[in-house]
Order: sequence, then C-alpha cells, then structure tokens
Amino acid sequence: MLTEGVSLIDSRSDRVVMEPNPTYWNPARRPTVRIVYDNVIGKAEGIRSVAAGDGRVDVVFDLTPEEAHAFPASEHGKIQTKTAKTILTGVFNETRPDSPWRHAEARRALNLAIDRQFVLDHGAHGYGTVIPAFIQPGRYGADPGMSPFPHDPEAAKAVLEAAGVSGRDIVIVSSPAWKGVVEAIGQCLAKVGLGCRFVSDRGDLPEEFDVKLEWYFDWTPQYPVACVHREFFGRDATLRQGPEDPKFDALYEKLLHTPETETEGVVREVERYLQDEAKALFLYSPFTLFAVSDRVAFTPYDTCMSELAETRIKG
Repeated sequence: MLTEGVSLIDSRSDRVVMEPNPTYWNPARRPTVRIVYDNVIGKAEGIRSVAAGDGRVDVVFDLTPEEAHAFPASEHGKIQTKTAKTILTGVFNETRPDSPWRHAEARRALNLAIDRQFVLDHGAHGYGTVIPAFIQPGRYGADPGMSPFPHDPEAAKAVLEAAGVSGRDIVIVSSPAWKGVVEAIGQCLAKVGLGCRFVSDRGDLPEEFDVKLEWYFDWTPQYPVACVHREFFGRDATLRQGPEDPKFDALYEKLLHTPETETEGVVREVERYLQDEAKALFLYSPFTLFAVSDRVAFTPYDTCMSELAETRIKG
C-alpha cells in the first residue's frame, strides 16, 4: 500500500489483504468479506483450484476464450461472463503510400469478406457479441438503426481483385490470446482468394503488416467518442496507423461544442461515419471472463475487471 511520501515500491508482497470497511458510506454496497489477492499462485493454477474446489482460490480474472473453453465440467466452479464495454477491432495499416487500405472501398471489401458470427463462434468459442461499430447496442451513443457489415464474399472478392490485393497474404498482428480469432478470419479470407498470416505483437512489428487487432476498453459512459474513437482516429490518436482524418476531427470538434442534451446524437454521427468509411475491421465485443467458485456469489462490474466489493460468501 502506498503511503504519504512514498514514491517507489521495490518489493512486492505475496498477498494483499483487504478488510471490510464497516463505516462505508453506502450500506447497500458495504463489503462483508475479507478479500485476499494472492500474487504467488499463477493463473493456470488458480483456474485448476476453482475447478477442483480446494478452497485456495475463489475468483480468477481475465480468462482468455481458450482458457474458458478448456475449463472442465465441475461441481465446484464455473465460467462466469460479463458483457463489458470492450471491443476487438482491426486497425488498418495505412502508413505506406501504396497501401490499399488508404481507400475506403478496399477497407469495406475486407469487412464484407468477414463472417463475424463464424469468427466469434469458432475463434472465441462464442464468448462475445457481434456489434456494428465501436459501441455495444443499448449503450450510450449506440445507434439502434445500425447493423454490422453483411457477409458478402462475392462482392468483397471483386473489389479486392480490382485493388490488386487478391492472391496475397493478409498479415494480421495480434496478441497470442487472439490467435484463434485470426485463424477464423483466415478461413473467411480464403473464400475470397486471400491468405492470412498471424504475427504476434510480443516482438517487433513487421513494416508491411495489414491489420493490427486491438482490444480496447471504454471507461466513459457519457462520452465514449472521447475515449475510444479519438484514440484511433482523432488528431491526438495513439493507435492511428493512417493519415489524419479532418472529417473525423470536425465531428469531434462538433461534439465538444454541442449541448449535453444533444451529445448522444453527435456520437451516433461518429459511429455512422466510421462504419460508412469502414475505418476499421469491425469484429465483435468480447465478454469479460471469470472462473468463479460455487462457494461465492460474485458480481462482476463492466467498469473494472477486479471489482469485488459486492462479492458474498454463500450460505
């Protein structure tokens, strides 16, 4: 724990213990259990502990789809999911002057080549929701009139051939956690005459990659455009792989000068613009995954993956 005047911790405790605060201001959410974060037990061992019901571990956070899929049938624990405000999307690499992805037609065609439900079901074992752009349906700023790109491999093939992309490998950079997703994307691309090559983002990125898969978390319910969209496309973007986008910046400026009662409409304009211009390879919204012991009643939040304030011991 940091205390006043401390700026550096050079050792890590093997356990962090949190005791209930009996004077917490909100009685309805007052913690009732003692929480121990174990920094020694590894993730794989923790998952096995939940499945075995040996009492050492009750909750394991942030499972990958593969880890959740491999969780054994158990009377002691289960996989618990949460529809969190996350997206998995592909950022096109437009940095090379001759990149085909500098053109909206080619970006749109690659989107048409992807069967998103197939990618979700076979690449992520169904742990997620296909969405049309960056904001989940029902969230602030989501446009109920928008639909995901259709799967139209024939239309995609014609455009990609005209763009000179046909017959080449699409190089996709991704975390190893999403390798199964890349492989499922590759099966879709094979139907339009393209190969697919996975490159781990754990090392140096090749200069000529085509798409980089990004997992992104939106913290802000009122202004998701500020936290998600600007990171990819605005003038201050940290993830941009392409040229500046004056049209997007104009929409962002409009957002900044719009009365709060009208803000959601501008956010929806941004969502529609990004889909119309196919500014990303839209995929799906992953679930947050937990291994949870049947000994506890666990309430996951969509704003923090390690929230335990409302966890209770059953019985």
